[in-house]
Amino acid sequence: MINASNIRAATESDLAALVQSLAPELARAQLKNRFTEQRAGFRLILVLEHKNELAGTISIDPGVDRDGFTHRLFALDVGQRFRRQGFATQLIRAVEEHVLADGHTTLRLDVAIDNTAAINLYKKLGYEPVGEPTRLQWSIQTDGGSSEVIVDTCQRMVKRLG
Repeated sequence: MINASNIRAATESDLAALVQSLAPELARAQLKNRFTEQRAGFRLILVLEHKNELAGTISIDPGVDRDGFTHRLFALDVGQRFRRQGFATQLIRAVEEHVLADGHTTLRLDVAIDNTAAINLYKKLGYEPVGEPTRLQWSIQTDGGSSEVIVDTCQRMVKRLG
């Protein structure tokens, strides 16, 4: 695990560096849309800087679920050349600290059931599957100006913090 990293709130000036680090898996338009959602208050984006490069990003829903205690963690992305070095764990831990500092106690996420690497990471970090997998649908922006609808079977996972 690396310790020489800085995690901070993303700014729109990070867009070009994120595109460089996260391509080809994430399109510029998709990342740009995330900043639009952040401006609108639908997400808080955190980025991880390592050796003057952005290695990854994660988002948190600034609102809480109906229970008043649970935040949603989503959109965890680490650039290909930065994987398997502990960056995803650092990003997840930063979200956990943010949620606790906000006075909340639970994080939830939905992960595609075929994403075994992510599922194993979340389990290692104390997230537990809850309920049966469900089909979720969302859209992503492409650099060509269109959007693509994604439908995936996902497992909800939850962690109680503190």
